[in-house]
Amino acid sequence: MIRGLYTSASGMLALQNRHEALANNIANINTPGYKQDVGLMRAFPEQLISRIRDQQGPDIQGMPTMNGQAAVIGRLHTGVYMSEALPVFGQGDIAETRNPYDVALMDNLQRDEDGNEQRLFFSVAKLEDLTQPADPEQIRYTRNGNWDVNFDGYLVTPDGYYVLGNDNQAIRINDPAGVNVGERLQIGLQGELMYKDPAGEPEDPPVLMDQRLGLAVITKPQMMVREGTSVFRYEGDIAPAALVEAEIEDLTAFGAGEYANPLIAGRYGLKQGWIERANVDPAQTMTDMMAVLRAYEANQRVLTTIDGTLDKAANEIGRVNG
Repeated sequence: MIRGLYTSASGMLALQNRHEALANNIANINTPGYKQDVGLMRAFPEQLISRIRDQQGPDIQGMPTMNGQAAVIGRLHTGVYMSEALPVFGQGDIAETRNPYDVALMDNLQRDEDGNEQRLFFSVAKLEDLTQPADPEQIRYTRNGNWDVNFDGYLVTPDGYYVLGNDNQAIRINDPAGVNVGERLQIGLQGELMYKDPAGEPEDPPVLMDQRLGLAVITKPQMMVREGTSVFRYEGDIAPAALVEAEIEDLTAFGAGEYANPLIAGRYGLKQGWIERANVDPAQTMTDMMAVLRAYEANQRVLTTIDGTLDKAANEIGRVNG
């Protein structure tokens, strides 16, 4: 009977944690690049139940009752818990903003030769010395392409991270000692940074900048740890690869006949003036929240029933009427 109290209580705690994860998904439904969390529910270790001082019991297949041992009743689960909330990195819808500092990242990278998922991310970092490239341990990854330009002319994210180029240095588009690109910034399909020279002719091609967006291929993104809303730290065993290097290796392997189709090349693109929306399905999330609430209420009723039974056992059974 007491086991029932613990089982119901553990179920209520697990459902509360799952409800919080679902509520967080709903709260960030309008956050660009947000990836929804899915709560993983696991059972506590099961126990083998037996009757003490009783050698008479049911004959359970595979567990015969032996002389001198208590009769085996069976297995009992002791409740559930939510072990962790894992982000799902599926592609979200894209929406047009017409803001030149907004970039939507779209990818359909195939799994690597070992079957591991691969995803594309922007590289960002919080830097103090902007003249030096970011160290590997400083680099974070995000799909949020809703950027702005700070007072010093650097591209920054809403969380205050500097957007990095392919050389892991902060991207400066407004340089008092150089070129002020401003809203004339153009971003190519593969992350090339360009701008239209106002002194040139209308038919002149855009001028290429020295940097390119620092795009990284993350293998096994499930090994990423969320920091904040849409920024992740990678803690896996496969180091993130710069997109340029990963694409060259991909085409080399494809040319050598190691697989039928390229896994990376031609399977991604950037769209300026658009943002990737959160990959949260509001209808499904609300349905899941209602299901969690109903399960929570069921555990509450079980808890109340067991409490009432214990009350009767303590206060009514065996009471002496005088």
